[in-house]
Amino acid sequence: MSLRVDEEKQIFNFLRQQRCCLRCCFRFIGWRSVDCYQDPVKFAESAGYIAEDGSVEKDCSPCTACLGVLQNETQEQIVERIRDEVEKENYDCETFTCALTIPVCINLRERFLHMRCASQLELSRDTLVTLKVKLQSVKDIWKWMVTSKIEKSIKKKFDSTTPSPFLIEIILIYRYNEKDCEAFLNVCKVTNGVGNKRKRKCNDNRFSRKSMDALMTKVTDNEFSECFASSSFETVENVKVDNIIYSHSSIFIGGRYNKLSRELSQTPWFINGEKKMQTSVQDILCNPIAEAVKAESIKFSSSGREDVDVRNIYAGRPFAVELINPRISKITEKSLSDLVVEINRSSRQVQITSSLKVLSKLDLKKLKEGENVKTKFYRALCVCRDTSRDAVSLEELNSTKRLKIVQKTPIRVLHRRPLSPRERVIYEMRARWTRPDELKTLSIADGDTSVFFVLDVKTQAGTYIKEFVHGDFGRTKPSLCDILKADVDIIALDVTGINLNWP
Repeated sequence: MSLRVDEEKQIFNFLRQQRCCLRCCFRFIGWRSVDCYQDPVKFAESAGYIAEDGSVEKDCSPCTACLGVLQNETQEQIVERIRDEVEKENYDCETFTCALTIPVCINLRERFLHMRCASQLELSRDTLVTLKVKLQSVKDIWKWMVTSKIEKSIKKKFDSTTPSPFLIEIILIYRYNEKDCEAFLNVCKVTNGVGNKRKRKCNDNRFSRKSMDALMTKVTDNEFSECFASSSFETVENVKVDNIIYSHSSIFIGGRYNKLSRELSQTPWFINGEKKMQTSVQDILCNPIAEAVKAESIKFSSSGREDVDVRNIYAGRPFAVELINPRISKITEKSLSDLVVEINRSSRQVQITSSLKVLSKLDLKKLKEGENVKTKFYRALCVCRDTSRDAVSLEELNSTKRLKIVQKTPIRVLHRRPLSPRERVIYEMRARWTRPDELKTLSIADGDTSVFFVLDVKTQAGTYIKEFVHGDFGRTKPSLCDILKADVDIIALDVTGINLNWP
């Protein structure tokens, strides 16, 4: 499908009479040459669309079709603002990509101009269909023109194929957008009554692009033309830059850590808005990393979590931190090594036990999947109240393999987790009586008849070890109390191993 040369010029001149900019005149008749958009006056003169007598007015009045999106003044404002703000934020990414949001009413104006062309120039139905098909997108033309200017301004390369992790989102608004859309909604009410119901159902969203596009498909060309026959889209000013958002895709860094304190929460602990502990594992690990890459915010995740009073020792717990909108993306092995040293020097409560690594999506998937399939190792200091060693047989524990237990949600976490029984497996246990030197630090009162033992457990992920020891008022079956037929409690607990090949 194509237009004859005389038809193109006729439509071109008519659009100029409707106060469309030269670029919009070219995009309406389907021109795809970059040259005609880079210097539309020169191209229009050389192609014979306008006279070569210098009589073309300066491209400064608001364009009826694009509302200034494709006009030089708006472009210059955008490029200048991007240059200043990117320089200020100091993103180190060498490439960028763009996203442009334009007012919804531009689509309405394009259809209005198509209908006005068809009626005023008496175009055939086939010619109108061809004209609609050949229309070039405002956004596409804008990218052809502006991205090269942004490249030169911020000294970064535009990348539309990968795409670049650094995104610049330009949001343009038009003061009278709602007025234009309201006029169209009135068309819908008159023709098929779809406006009122939609307004009542979702008033705040009735001018959204999705809503307006859906309504556009319901109104025929004839209905549209009839309702706008005596109307015109007044254009008194250009679009304005509402906001320009700069964002870099998240970077993930991970490793393993040990928690050596029994008075430290994993994440910041707030009750009624008040922070209950000065710091946390998350603060100690993530704040230096976030500062190093100048991230806007972070999300911390780990392969399970330990209670405030539980240590994590030996190989360490796998963790990952998502660094949201980082300014620095060029991360070297040396910078990661320096971070390990800095974090380990800053705290005796938490220590990184592995090298830090920039993580891939596969790494993150392994961390997530490991929460359900991994095995874990614990060491617990346990006590049998008011009994003697002769009355308790630890050998029964040592000979137990693959013990299946059922645990109802513990009372201590019932306020934040659903009530449901879970079946877990204790793969094996090793128990021994404590040595005299180990008891010196426990401050045991004279005459205490309790006996203490150390229990090493290999278990399925998700097992509540404290409840397995003391039974949680019968909510865990069987527990050590059931197996040893004694009143057993737990004094201290350590995580000694997490069987996950990561990172």
